[in-house]
Amino acid sequence: MQKQLSNFECIYDIIKIKKYRLMILGFGVSYAIGYMIAVGIISYVPGFASSVTTPIIKFYSIGISIVPFPNFFIFIFHNAVIFLFLSSFLIGLNIAMAIYTRKSNKDCEIKKVYPKGILGVFPAFFTSFSCCSSGLLAFVIGPTALSSLSLYSQYMAPITIATLIAGTVLLSRNINNSCNSSVSNCCKNGGGCV
Repeated sequence: MQKQLSNFECIYDIIKIKKYRLMILGFGVSYAIGYMIAVGIISYVPGFASSVTTPIIKFYSIGISIVPFPNFFIFIFHNAVIFLFLSSFLIGLNIAMAIYTRKSNKDCEIKKVYPKGILGVFPAFFTSFSCCSSGLLAFVIGPTALSSLSLYSQYMAPITIATLIAGTVLLSRNINNSCNSSVSNCCKNGGGCV
């Protein structure tokens, strides 16, 4: 009889594989950079700090200010750093797990299981107003609706993190169900059957 795998065991097995670690890093960094550009954390300001020697890094009580080179300005609040780190990691993990699910289902000839947990990634793209009141959500729903939503901005980052964690758990359960229902353990060797 095959041993039942815990949800976290599959996540650890996926993280141990170099290819999936690189996917997590790549998707996470891509999301973080895209998010910071979309909400204005990273700004291009022509003529800004052109006469000052760069790089400049200053820590304030509310955030961090960085001028990496002339005309580029980065300012991020401390709580946004924590949110960005957690959400970037969870988005990278969710996408890597979805790719892993697809590969393991194909390699192990398991009936197709759709990675429902990946849907948790979508709210992360619409949390930009939770820290900066701008960004992608303003384009999608318009400035009037955005100003109404700003009343609830302090709740969006925790809701997004909770949704991403729920998505990770759902994806892990999908992997476990497909692995436990198959003849072999598909959660080893990068999705290949052993």
